[in-house]
Amino acid sequence: MKVLRKQEIDTANIQVGDQMVILLAELGEFTATAHKVTDEGIMFIFDDYITRRPMNNRDTNKGGFEKSDLKKWMDTVLFMAFPEELRDKIYGLTLPTVGQIVGHEDEWDNKNLEPDTDEQLPLMKECKNRIAFFEDQLTWGWLRNATKEEFSSAYFAHVILNGNTTCTHASTSFGVRPVFAIG
Repeated sequence: MKVLRKQEIDTANIQVGDQMVILLAELGEFTATAHKVTDEGIMFIFDDYITRRPMNNRDTNKGGFEKSDLKKWMDTVLFMAFPEELRDKIYGLTLPTVGQIVGHEDEWDNKNLEPDTDEQLPLMKECKNRIAFFEDQLTWGWLRNATKEEFSSAYFAHVILNGNTTCTHASTSFGVRPVFAIG
């Protein structure tokens, strides 16, 4: 009989698929899974949405994710919510891209969303890893890509309930599933 057993261990040798539990002050306790291991560090993505927030307070994608209200919140409030021992090691706190979650096969995405050059992460090839929950409810969540100007100057991409992508108004509150790296 083959059995898959999850067991907590103390190791510095983190591999793709390993999970860590992180207590984010005032937001709660969450698991994050290692999705990519490089010489520079280990990229983690939270398994579920840690909160729901709008990308911007107004319906605009001007400046993309990097100039968004959500990015400002992540860089200040969210960063400070991480345990102190992790804050010194964390870099690249962001959201996943369309490429990381679903790849670049969809023509609609390629035509209407700002491009990224990211490869689909191996664990995201399974739909169950692309979808996430907030407070035990399956919900939609933001991705980093804005729509192209000729499509709309008010939208950003997000993951929907079936693990595919679409876009909506930047002022809508959707799930926030951060990506971060530990160096």
